[in-house]
Amino acid sequence: MFSRALLLRCPVCGKGGIFEHWFKIKGQCPNCGYMFARGESGYQIGAMAFGLIIPLVSWFFLFFGILIGTWPNPPWTLLQWGSVAYMLLLPLLLYPVSHTLAIALDLLVRPPGRPI
Repeated sequence: MFSRALLLRCPVCGKGGIFEHWFKIKGQCPNCGYMFARGESGYQIGAMAFGLIIPLVSWFFLFFGILIGTWPNPPWTLLQWGSVAYMLLLPLLLYPVSHTLAIALDLLVRPPGRPI
């Protein structure tokens, strides 16, 4: 499921075409009919969490990797402004991936067909 989610495919059936555009997922999978938007309160929180945690963790390792690798003269300007650009752009670029990963995690916890 997670490999399908990383490829921006339906985590249930593996078919593509689940996004109308970069920032809007369809209500259901056009192939298997799995409902992505179930109308539950707070359903988007998982996607928002992935969209913030993935950039934060990757920024941490990248920042300190550059800092340690270039010590004693680290490129402070690059680290400062690069960090700002990285933390603004990466969540936007990863939006579809974070959304499909959240759906895959939800499927792992609550498989289709199993009563809630």
